[in-house]
This record gives sequence, C-alpha cells and structure tokens, in this order.
Amino acid sequence: MDCATAKHKLLDQFRSVLDFCDIGRAFDRRLPEDVIAGAHRIRGRVYVVAMGKSATGMAEAFLTRCDIAPYAGVLADPALQGWSHPRFQTFEGGHPMPNRASLDAAATALSMMRGVTGDDLAIFLVSGGGSACFELPISDTMTLADLAGMNRALISGELTIVETNTIRKHVSAVKGGRLAVAAAPAQQLTLYISDVPRGHPSFVASGPSMPDDSTVQQMRGLVERYTLTSVLPNSIRALVDSGGVPETPKADHPAFQRAQWHKLLDNDDAVAAAVRFAEGTGWRPIVVELSDDTSASDAARILTQRAEDEVKGLDGTPVAVISGGELVSPVLGGGRGGRNQAFALESVEVIAGKQIAVLSAGTDGIDGNSGAAGAFADGTTLSRAEAAGLGIAIVREASDSHGFFDRLGDTIITGPTGINVRDVRIVLAW
Repeated sequence: MDCATAKHKLLDQFRSVLDFCDIGRAFDRRLPEDVIAGAHRIRGRVYVVAMGKSATGMAEAFLTRCDIAPYAGVLADPALQGWSHPRFQTFEGGHPMPNRASLDAAATALSMMRGVTGDDLAIFLVSGGGSACFELPISDTMTLADLAGMNRALISGELTIVETNTIRKHVSAVKGGRLAVAAAPAQQLTLYISDVPRGHPSFVASGPSMPDDSTVQQMRGLVERYTLTSVLPNSIRALVDSGGVPETPKADHPAFQRAQWHKLLDNDDAVAAAVRFAEGTGWRPIVVELSDDTSASDAARILTQRAEDEVKGLDGTPVAVISGGELVSPVLGGGRGGRNQAFALESVEVIAGKQIAVLSAGTDGIDGNSGAAGAFADGTTLSRAEAAGLGIAIVREASDSHGFFDRLGDTIITGPTGINVRDVRIVLAW
C-alpha cells in the first residue's frame, strides 16, 4: 500500500462512520416502540424543543417515524439550511458563540412552556452544539456579548467539555435541567445524541432537560483552578464572586418524576463503525481510549507509536489504531484550525518517512474555526511541507493547522453533517 491508497481508504473509512451515524437510521435502531406508543396515548398537547447541530435531523426523523402532530415546537440549529414546519418556530442559533437567535430560541421555548399541563407531553431533542445555539442568561445583568466572551474564554483554554459545561450550566436560565423545570408538570421525553464522554449525558448541550449532578461549588472551583476570573466578563465574574449563583435542579426535583431519557447515538457508535470498516478491509483494528485532558501532541505520540509497535511481525497485515473522543488543543495564535487538524499536525514529524497515515476528523464536519472536518497526514507530509516553505513550529504558534493542510490539499471537507458524536482518529500502519 502507498500513501495515496492509504488516504483513499481512510477517507472511505470516515465516510462509513458518517453513514452508520445517520440520524434516521439511529432512530430506527434505538427508538423504543413503547416510547412511540406512549406518546400516542397522551391526552393533551405535544410540545417539541429541538436544539443543537442535529436538531433539524432529529426533528425530521422523529416527526416522520412517530407520526405525531405537535401542538407547537421550537427548533434551534446552527445550520438550519431552510428547514421549516408549520408548527415550529425555527432559529439559526450561533456556534461556537451564541448569537441573538440563540437567545430568542430559548426565550421562545420558555414562553411556550408556560401553558403546559399535566396532560401534556414535552419532547426534547437534544444534541451537541445546543450549549451555544440555545441559550439565555440567568441574570439580566448578563448581555449577549458577555455570554460570547465567556464561551470564548472557556473553549480557548484547556477545559474539558464536562468542565466547560459545568460552568455554562450555572449561569444559564435553560441549562442544567432548568428547561425541564419550566416544562413541569408535563410528562417529558428526552432523546439525545451525545457529544460528551461516556456516562455524562447531562452534559450534552449542558443538560437542559436532565437533572444536574454538578454543583455551584464545583463551578467556582473550576473558575479558580483555571484562573478564569481575569478573563470572564465583568457581569459573570460579579455573579460568581457574589455567591448569588443558584443551584441547578437535582434528580429529586419534582420536574423529573415523569421524565424519560433515551440515547440515540454517541462516540462509541462512531468508533464501532470505524472498527467494522477496518475488519471488512482486512486490517487489524485496535481501539485506544484516551482521556479528554490528553493533549493533541501526546495523543499523536501515543497513537502513532502504538500503530508502529503493533504492525511489527504481522506479515504485512495493516494495523488501524482507532481512537474517539476529544483532545485538548489550546489556541495560541489567530490562525484557523481545530483539535483534529492540530492532532494531524502533531503527527507529521512523528511519522515522517514511515509507512503510516493519519486521519482525524469531527463527525459534525466542522473542526474549530475552520471549514474543514479535519485533516490527513502521512509519511510524505513533512517533505511536501518543507518543499512548500511551511514550518511546523511557526504553524503551531499561529494555531493555523488548517492553513497548513489546506496548502497541501490534505484537509477533509464534508460541510456540516448534522451529526455530532465527537471525533474519530485513525492511525494506519502497514
């Protein structure tokens, strides 16, 4: 196998991941029949709130498969792409920063829920990206600019998604279960697509419809640990310092007594799809789990070394080391890129001259502030970069991994996929 063939195969593998994670197919596989039947037994009205990068696909799939006519609905999606429904108010919320439509979507949903009764059903379709595209501050002193400033500080640092969303929950009027409280006393059904680590469903979109197991004390501890006081906007810093942040609703809150939550997709599905492709192609798949606080540079070293070690003595059988989740990649400069392209960049020197190829991409199709899903690198990338006058150290300092791979023709472009189950990294050695 040469590098061109490896690139072609890895791109096919990533496409197979996206195909398996199609939202309609996930509904067919995972939506329990008793959930559909229960929805049809509701005596009152059905209200729907959909949010996140998968909001449009989830709403379409749910309405098609469940044959339920909602009384009213609110949908917030950062890539609305013209979707409409006569019963839905739609908003193209911002991402990664909230915009005015994000605030309007959340305010409209809260207003819609004021009239619910115990005979009604509130359906929440929740996916990653909802933290930004569906938002309302908990205090009138906080402006849209303040929320954007807070989000910029959180995502530019070294916080994990769970830590980031712990802070977001406590300064929001809709996160951390507060939307569920607004929907009480209606029966509630949440269907979610997870972009957070396994075992943390209440952090998807910062958990608007789930009980919150994080606390104000934990939130304040994170602000101190990451020295965020100096970078948070004044209104948010004042709220945190004053001790006036209210606790989020916990599992014993009455709003959750008639609530159900069902997962449709998560990163395990993406990794499993990549494994199946590898097996079907005749490669030996090896899954390596990394924690969310692993840096892009450490991940590049760990995964490429594992692939190189495993391929020895296999009589020519290629090895595909597969890893999911997200990595830490602090923003150093004003360039374009994201954690996937950063991982690929950190791999370039490690695999130079070797029979190793790397693909790293986000299942949502958007990596950081770039228009790419991720990037591809192989044993020839370093020499091609040097011939093009590209220096890795300079690119790293500028946080311009996208510019680097774009010049080489090795970015992965899918456009927004409507799927958001974190990232997939594949290191292929032969």
